[in-house]
Amino acid sequence: MLVFAFVVALALATAVLRVAADDPLAPFPPPDAYIQTTSILDHSSYIAGFDEPQYYLDTIPFIDLPDQAIQDVYYYRMSVIKRHIKYTHEGQGYIFTEFIHLEPWTSKLGTCATSNAHEIMDGRWLRNPRYAKDTVEIFTRGGAEVAGGVTYTHYFTRAILETAQATGDVDWLKSQLEGMIFSYDLWNSTVDPTTDLYHRTTVLDGQEYSLTGYVVGGPNSGMVTDWLSWDNNYSIIHRGPETYRPNVNAYMVAGARAIAEVATLAGNPALAQQWTSRADTVEAAMNKLLYNAELNYWIDVVKGSNVPAVGRQLIGYFPYRFDVGTSDVNIRGLEAGLTNQAFLTEFGPTTLEQTNPYYTAGKNLTYCCLWQGQSWPYSTCLYLGTLARVARENRSDIITPELFQNAMSTYARTNYKDGVPFTAEAHFPTVDGWSGLSVNHSEHYFHSTYVDNVFSNLIGIIPTLDDRLEVRPLVPSNWTYFAVENLPYHGTLISILWDQQGNRYPGFKHDAGLSVYVNGQLMYSATTLAPFNMTLPGGQANATALASQQRYENIAANAIAPWGFPNVSADYSYDVQLDYKMHDGVLYYDTVPDNRWSNNQSGIPWVGIDITFARPRTVNSISFAIIDDTKEIGGAMACPQQIRISNGEGTVYAVRNPWTSCLGNAINTVLFDAISDGDPTNATTPAAGTNITTAKLVVEMVSQISRSIAITELQVWVPANPGPIYEFEDAMHGTWIGQNPIGTNVTVVPNGVELGENGFAEIRGVTASAPGNTTLTIIGGGGGTAILSMNYIYNQTVSFGNAPSSNITVIAPFLDGLNCLTIVQQTGTPFLDAVVVESSS
Repeated sequence: MLVFAFVVALALATAVLRVAADDPLAPFPPPDAYIQTTSILDHSSYIAGFDEPQYYLDTIPFIDLPDQAIQDVYYYRMSVIKRHIKYTHEGQGYIFTEFIHLEPWTSKLGTCATSNAHEIMDGRWLRNPRYAKDTVEIFTRGGAEVAGGVTYTHYFTRAILETAQATGDVDWLKSQLEGMIFSYDLWNSTVDPTTDLYHRTTVLDGQEYSLTGYVVGGPNSGMVTDWLSWDNNYSIIHRGPETYRPNVNAYMVAGARAIAEVATLAGNPALAQQWTSRADTVEAAMNKLLYNAELNYWIDVVKGSNVPAVGRQLIGYFPYRFDVGTSDVNIRGLEAGLTNQAFLTEFGPTTLEQTNPYYTAGKNLTYCCLWQGQSWPYSTCLYLGTLARVARENRSDIITPELFQNAMSTYARTNYKDGVPFTAEAHFPTVDGWSGLSVNHSEHYFHSTYVDNVFSNLIGIIPTLDDRLEVRPLVPSNWTYFAVENLPYHGTLISILWDQQGNRYPGFKHDAGLSVYVNGQLMYSATTLAPFNMTLPGGQANATALASQQRYENIAANAIAPWGFPNVSADYSYDVQLDYKMHDGVLYYDTVPDNRWSNNQSGIPWVGIDITFARPRTVNSISFAIIDDTKEIGGAMACPQQIRISNGEGTVYAVRNPWTSCLGNAINTVLFDAISDGDPTNATTPAAGTNITTAKLVVEMVSQISRSIAITELQVWVPANPGPIYEFEDAMHGTWIGQNPIGTNVTVVPNGVELGENGFAEIRGVTASAPGNTTLTIIGGGGGTAILSMNYIYNQTVSFGNAPSSNITVIAPFLDGLNCLTIVQQTGTPFLDAVVVESSS
């Protein structure tokens, strides 16, 4: 078997993170740890009481605002983002999730494009760019909308461009071009050639019980006149008819224009013109059919019958956010909805104008999701983007900075429950309560932006691909101070300090007025708070340097568990067969929603946990996210009293007895010591982890007296495989589509894997010396045929000889950067050992 031995070199990480001989605070260093920055704010004071504080210290920008509600919700929403970062599998990397648990409507591994667009917009402001980039690439290269088919509408293609505008990584953006085009074209089946418009049922636009369903869901496909009529078509009312929607088509216009912009960057003007033309065609069709001149507003139109759903819905504000419908006439139409009789309420805006006969402030069903009046963060965040743009451009006497500020304050006020920040699905527009909140389901719902609204709307950062920082603030004129520290932008860390009197931050030397720092150095100052535009020192090299930092992969994660490898099992579990919760990639410390393994109610204080890899791996540490609920009434979960890690055959790698450094509700990394055969007292913490090679780790823990142990996630981090050899034992063997495992008919055998019927093995993170056609050698045999797919874009059939070793050589097209190689069984039982990337042409 070809085994690639990872060289685990964490000297830099330990030098940065270790204190004396303690285990490290994190399993690997933050990617931007080399960047200098300012020390304006006491970061820990803003996250007091948060789980896993080290994550926030390493990952988020810190803010200090005069508006306490906006600020408190900001930090809470950063905790929402953290809860929804899911590490899927070695090489596959991270994704953002909508709900904590897998839902039946999700795509590959729990992705959902309609929420993922919002999520990468918020995620672009995290200091680790992998979170957003990995989520992008599961769509552009990982086949998220291929495996499960296109489902929910989204503005994901435009969001890719906007993500790169914040990171400044132009090379990465250009490398996504082919995947952006491929993903966009998957939606061609939803275009009506007679109108040039895209169509979708409103439920697949994420908006059940929208106006269109009421317009054609009554008797004889007419309007609903009596909600309780026997003759209503409640399926149509619920799901909506196939509809041309202004927001959906605006997404597609914006996506096509994003592709055109990237094509221009890539030096392909002909392709750019092609996509500009496609965008222009859809926008012209929108103006022809979807803009109601009498109402002066965008409306829905039913596909086929062309029945108009005349009435203002909040989605009519979305096109402007995506640079569609930006004339003065369009703005006058937007102004008309901004009254207390139209969309504005105490916890609004409403999703349907209040004067519409189908508007309801309450709910006529117990169903979660009604879009004929409820306040939806999903919609509100896009509406805020439109208000901010119009206000910033000074094109309206009604849509002013003050109106935007009031709307932003309303949004913050809505993100509360029982006096503390909280987000669920939908909120009553006139009552302080969440109308869409299902227990163990909707808590901390991630289907909207908030962080992005703070930075790009309120603070006024206007991301651009140019090497400059443009800021046009929309903060209230009576704000005498605010601070933003460690904002990641174009591979640098930005700090913006507004201190009108110069005395708000006495511990940091600065002048009164506005100060802007880049990597800790003062680069711009002014006595007043006004729009500014400054050149960033270092140019594109900053983003390139951050993008080239060492990647680390968690080889214990298995997002398709309990199928496949790695495998984790405990000799006792409080919840039957929930051992896989320890390595499903979902990491959070809440008791509700639940995601943990526990030995609660065990009859003995000792418990053993086995981590089994598909082949021997070289590692030097293991990390545990330990839950502590002892501050809650009836809480019993806490750090173990002691821990021992071995191979289960007498070779001990580490002992902590007592485990005094363990922190509850945090990640605890244990470094391995020099191998000590049969010595149970191996408790010396080394200066750096000792590399060991093993196919199995055995963890033995002992509970504290009157306490149980609970683990939300265990992790084993190693540097990413740089190639050229990639083992199929390390591949992801199948996947999840919704709540259904597919392609998991894969068996790990000596030296490789066998593919059964429809089984597949997928390796992401495969690189070549250069993009283009590349020679691959697939080491394997076993007989049969399979489809070899590169990035789900290029597919070819490969045949394996019957001999155990019948290697084959193929030419496959590689994209720049990290590629996804998938082999899917077609006939026989192909045996796969490894793939070797030979050369590029």
